[in-house]
Amino acid sequence: MMRLGRRGLALRPLNELQMVKKLQESSIRFGSSGGQKVMAIRRETQSVWERRAPLGPQHVRKLVKSGVKVLVQPSNRRAYPMAAYANVGARIQEDISEASCIFGVKQVPIDCLISNKTFCFFSHTIKAQADNMDLMDAMLEKNVRCVDYEKMEDASGKRVVAFGKYAGIAGMIDVLHGLGLRLLALGHHTPFMHIGLAHNYRNSHHARQGIRDAGYEISLDMMPKSIGPLTFVFTGSGNVSQGAQEIFQELPHEYVPPAMLQKVALHGDTNKLYACEISRKDQFERKIGGGYNEAEFEEFPERYISTFAHKYAPYSSVIVNGIYWSPQTPRLLNIPDAKTLISPANTPWIPTSPGSPNLPSRLIALCDISADPGGSIQFMNECTSIDEPFALYDAEQNKDKKTFSGPGVLICSIDNMPTQLPREATDFFGDLLYPHVHDIIRSKAEKPFDEKEIEKVGPIVAGAVITTNGKLAPNFEYIADLREKNQPKINGDFSSEKKALVLGAGYVSAPVIEYLTRDSSLGVTVAAALKSEADKLAFA
Repeated sequence: MMRLGRRGLALRPLNELQMVKKLQESSIRFGSSGGQKVMAIRRETQSVWERRAPLGPQHVRKLVKSGVKVLVQPSNRRAYPMAAYANVGARIQEDISEASCIFGVKQVPIDCLISNKTFCFFSHTIKAQADNMDLMDAMLEKNVRCVDYEKMEDASGKRVVAFGKYAGIAGMIDVLHGLGLRLLALGHHTPFMHIGLAHNYRNSHHARQGIRDAGYEISLDMMPKSIGPLTFVFTGSGNVSQGAQEIFQELPHEYVPPAMLQKVALHGDTNKLYACEISRKDQFERKIGGGYNEAEFEEFPERYISTFAHKYAPYSSVIVNGIYWSPQTPRLLNIPDAKTLISPANTPWIPTSPGSPNLPSRLIALCDISADPGGSIQFMNECTSIDEPFALYDAEQNKDKKTFSGPGVLICSIDNMPTQLPREATDFFGDLLYPHVHDIIRSKAEKPFDEKEIEKVGPIVAGAVITTNGKLAPNFEYIADLREKNQPKINGDFSSEKKALVLGAGYVSAPVIEYLTRDSSLGVTVAAALKSEADKLAFA
């Protein structure tokens, strides 16, 4: 901001903090709140990479104009600078306790929860995820009303607020980059080497240009022949899958129906890529009698099995998984399936030589954008990160390795994919969230969550309330049962005089503990420097 003196002379520019202060001093909006609605946007602290916000400056401008007082916690990490929010009338301040509703993106640290407030964020508690049960307990203890974006759904059950599209976009960019590195480790330079990770680009438009350049080389037949045709299989047709396919479509490609996947995998061309979208009806069938019925599957998914592992996975070079999975739903791939998939493809007609080797298996990479460890892809047992976006899964040893070389399938499963494109993701998410903000800020966490309160906030917001008034909301009381069911059971008789103490929780300890616990009358205690490591062995 350039200042002008009384005679029109330019004065020294204001820095950002001075600008924020000046704008707020000149604002007449920030007197006593009185009956004014007050909301806040908290600073994200869950990851050093988290640069998103639930609402952008353009959304805050509309809220301020409508009479809402908006507090924004200071953060230099946020992709939109503080001045951008101050310019549209937000107040930048550390203390946000004045707000009745506090908006964020990722999980809120327990010590940042404020009693008797409504918090809106992705809590990741609806499957009784063990890592977030302490957070849920704290919300119950502090009488926090938690509105979880993941459960904001319309009357048909479709999510109305999600980052899904940008998770797909970022995930696809990342796996194309990883594909280039994995193929190079296997002895093949390919055009994919020119594609970077999503966060290396200013925005998705710059990324698309780089991908189009790689696609141009593919169209010129610059892919090594010994690799054979490359097939990309997309599960689902929702926002995640559509975002991933948008990026894929920047490359020379041909879509084929599921029935044609095997043919193109064996005899397709190398100057283009092949894509196949697998829907529910393609991959699920009744255990008894076969066939598929959408309504029945929704209500009784346990009646179905998945055929993905033997009908489609064997002909996939890259699997991009974007489907939501619940424990009642059949998995796409189980741990035993991995050993079958990560085995040499029988393609003797593809020319090879010592300098132009065949691929060790057809399946090269798996991008699990759902980021659900042990979920629809059972052997994806730990999310990767933006710092370390890839792991090589070794099916023989059933473990991940931080390398691109050796046997296995490359896995990319970052649980905060969209933050790699933070401004675009914020804009996209904010456009979806904004229509519901006024309903959310009507919420009063200290009041009973009764019919009057539910009517005030509306069905979409009410249906997303996980905790309220110190207990789980009626729709989510099942979490307590699921949590109890998931609680690991420790075997052994600790009342017996026979006890053993194992010091350490490394690779040597595991087989020792397995042997000792064969005797159910023996109580085994594991001691380690990190409790989490001891827990893994104790509950294995």
